[in-house]
Amino acid sequence: MLSTFRELIKDEVPPTQEDFINTFKAKYPDLKLRGIVSRLKRAYLSYVREYHLGYLLKKHFKKVIYDEKVDISGVDYVIYYRGIKFNIHAYVNTENGKYWREVKNGRHKFRGEHLDIPMDLDRGKRCGKFILYTDDNIKKLKNEMKKIIYAKQPGKVDKNGS
Repeated sequence: MLSTFRELIKDEVPPTQEDFINTFKAKYPDLKLRGIVSRLKRAYLSYVREYHLGYLLKKHFKKVIYDEKVDISGVDYVIYYRGIKFNIHAYVNTENGKYWREVKNGRHKFRGEHLDIPMDLDRGKRCGKFILYTDDNIKKLKNEMKKIIYAKQPGKVDKNGS
């Protein structure tokens, strides 16, 4: 599903939900679609939210990497910031979202610095049927990164994260 979504991004604009579903159906005509369409609709909202997160990350950081293979291994984005590699995990901050985030921890052997960026649905930016991350989410993430940098490299940032 994710590869279909990513293939349809043109000029940094994600596909419509209809295009995403229709393309998926055309790519996999033998799939029994009962239940699949509902799953595609839920996945679409998540994919757009995560794609938008990448846009925000690129706005705040110079080196942000998305790689589908890395995503499949459990890391949504990689950010290089002040000489340190940060692996970013995005998820919706619900009981179900937390559960699946923990499942990822059990499936993969993560190395390096890993930070979660949970999406609180009641605090996200509403845009039609989407709830998106905001600059405030990224500022909180950056503050967490600065704490790690300070612990590893005292003097790079002050204790307040500046």
